[in-house]
Amino acid sequence: FVNLLRLNAKMPISNSLSFETASISICETAAESIGGDLQSFSNIEAGNVLFAISKLGLDWQIEERQSLFVGVRNMNEDYFASPVTTFFSNSSCGIYPTIAANYSIANYPLVSMGVHYSYETEPIKVQASLYNGTGYNRFSGRENVFRVCPKSDGVFGLAQVEFQNKGSYYFLGNSVYCNEGVSVTPWTYAEQRVNDKLKVIAGLSHAFTDKPVCKDFVGLGAHYESGRFEFGVFSDYANFVETEEWATELTCKYAITDNISIQPVTHLIVTGGQLEGIACLRLNIRY
Repeated sequence: FVNLLRLNAKMPISNSLSFETASISICETAAESIGGDLQSFSNIEAGNVLFAISKLGLDWQIEERQSLFVGVRNMNEDYFASPVTTFFSNSSCGIYPTIAANYSIANYPLVSMGVHYSYETEPIKVQASLYNGTGYNRFSGRENVFRVCPKSDGVFGLAQVEFQNKGSYYFLGNSVYCNEGVSVTPWTYAEQRVNDKLKVIAGLSHAFTDKPVCKDFVGLGAHYESGRFEFGVFSDYANFVETEEWATELTCKYAITDNISIQPVTHLIVTGGQLEGIACLRLNIRY
């Protein structure tokens, strides 16, 4: 039984400058993982965390289209968080394992000091980030969130171009990790609008690194919305050094009110030829 609580605050300092902060609290009733899969449920499970920072810094709205954030940040704030991918509960509908499994970066629930830039027009959005190469979630000691040490922690950078057209979204991005060598991981994914109710999604990524944990990722899925109901299916393949893994998620969501929804989920996962079935029930409350 996993409980997640996120708090957000934004406080204007001037017309163009604001202070932003967000926190995450996690409570789990058991130390065991939800499943034995390699992709894991890393966007749900993270151990017991009483209070940790997800975002803390200054956001400068340079002009109507450009913004610059400086401070502590989590890369999930900006990347792999499109309308359809956030509907699913498996971790690979967030950051692909070609990045998340290979590096201890500012990925949920960890954060790093960094800089994030965004430029947005009507059809195109460009963003880029530069982080301390290792993520943390403590307030003091060597693993504090304010640590900047490229020599030991490395440096992690990302850039992404997003194109929107008639309700469809297309993404092309690349990450670079530097720490006693350079590793590059490009990715692309798309959310294609078929009609007012149906979207199909696809994702692809490959890690160019000498010592990968996960080398390749491919995912396909669909999302259907009708009234207060949403339905989704997503299936992916991840090529790990140890073995291969196939994972499929079937889920639906019902909005009880505008702020409360319930979402049953079924996962079918094949890791190294072994099949595992997992059922989850998610309750979302937003204020």
